[in-house]
Amino acid sequence: MRERMKAFLLAGCLAVSSLALSASAEARTLRVAMGTDAVSFDPIATSDNGSIWTQLLIYDTLIRPDKAGTGLEPGLAKSWTVSPDGLTLTFQLREAKFSDGTPVTPQDVEYSLRRAASEKSDWGRFFRPITGFKIQGDHEIVMTLDKPFTPAFNNLALFSAAILPKAKLEAEGDAFFEHPVGSGPFVLKQWSRGSKIVLAANPNYWQAGKPGIEGAELDIVAEGAARVLKLEAGESDLILDPPLNQMKALEAKDGISVGQVVPYRSDFVMLNTTKPPFDQEKVRQALNYAVDKEGLIKGVLYGAGKVAATAMPVMAYADPGLEPYPYDPAKAKALLAEAGLGNGFSTTMLVNSSNAAHRNVAVALQAMLGAVGVKIDIQMIEGGTMWETTKAGNYETALSFATSDTIDPDQLIGFLAVNPERANAYHTQWKNEQLNALYAEERSTVDGDKRGQQFQEMIRLFKEGAPDIFLYHPASAWAVHDDVKGFEILPTSNFRLEDVTFAD
Repeated sequence: MRERMKAFLLAGCLAVSSLALSASAEARTLRVAMGTDAVSFDPIATSDNGSIWTQLLIYDTLIRPDKAGTGLEPGLAKSWTVSPDGLTLTFQLREAKFSDGTPVTPQDVEYSLRRAASEKSDWGRFFRPITGFKIQGDHEIVMTLDKPFTPAFNNLALFSAAILPKAKLEAEGDAFFEHPVGSGPFVLKQWSRGSKIVLAANPNYWQAGKPGIEGAELDIVAEGAARVLKLEAGESDLILDPPLNQMKALEAKDGISVGQVVPYRSDFVMLNTTKPPFDQEKVRQALNYAVDKEGLIKGVLYGAGKVAATAMPVMAYADPGLEPYPYDPAKAKALLAEAGLGNGFSTTMLVNSSNAAHRNVAVALQAMLGAVGVKIDIQMIEGGTMWETTKAGNYETALSFATSDTIDPDQLIGFLAVNPERANAYHTQWKNEQLNALYAEERSTVDGDKRGQQFQEMIRLFKEGAPDIFLYHPASAWAVHDDVKGFEILPTSNFRLEDVTFAD
């Protein structure tokens, strides 16, 4: 009897050991191939998607957009209240730790948000309306505003509102961002610039049972076709933005699944309105009439997108009745003639050399605009250099895109259409005083129909002013091996790898 019991116990131990080994095997490192590297891990000094997406894996904010992109959900704050006048925001913090084991405190929250509002912050104007902080106990912080600023609460979900450890950042200064510490699901283990970002699971992450992987390797592979080859060779578990012309072939392969979603993103051609003839509204409108956007979606995106009425994505307060510029080459020629350019003109277009879709779009645009007498000289340029070049105003036209990092349209309308603002109508230098006034008004208008009408009027003015050639809202795509579960791209274009697991 005793021997039988020993055998039973031994079998049970072996079974438990086997389960533990199995669980360990499942929680392996996720290998991701993506096209864009981070620039910096300082959330107040970056605007590029590569940095934003990675920072959101390392840091936490008080609140964050939900997966549907229509509401806000708890982050480091487990609950909150907003006073009826919108001037007092009270947050109850959860029990959470940074990845080095130190607790997240209200003092860290105040320090991080004051830093985000500072003069050294690229995002300061989003947080300066919060003028007072009061800490009550170990887990409550109260923020006050001197006057109504409706986006204040929503802006706390921006990546630039990441909560950082005050003592460590003060002690290390800028060196902190070489080996940052956050309370998010992952910890930065290695950053080989331009090559690879290696993340490990944060053992102190506040969400029980997450991450479901032991880490992630983000391989920077600029060419989409090369990312596909890595997936097919088993060198990557997941790839972002595979070439759209390969999606059907990938989906047909055994062991591979694909997905796509249209996030809050728009692609467009920026027009430098300080450079003739783009200083003329009729010319800018003519270029919008000259482009067959449906044709671009069918021919270049393989149907994976929607025609854009403006560079603003279709998100909260969007006007469902706002129609895009129709494809009308005759109208385009007539407007060019009215602007004194009946014989057309020549210009240059900057294009990100590593963006395969944009390379193809540029060639199509060259043909479409050539048909109305506008000759385009395409100039390929590296993505980071392109940002600096357009920011400095050293361009005529540039094929670009923008995504929204939040679910409220205030952030993006300010970026794309307001001047002066942090990007001066996204480097086009276009300016409309009526739109600027509406922007100031919506920021002090309570959420509701009136604020919605203000946004709709701003976007109508944006369309008429046409500082860009408005193209389309493209789908974001991915491809994964079938054993990868739970991956998705959110409406804000980022992704949460803490929700990813490997199948049995």
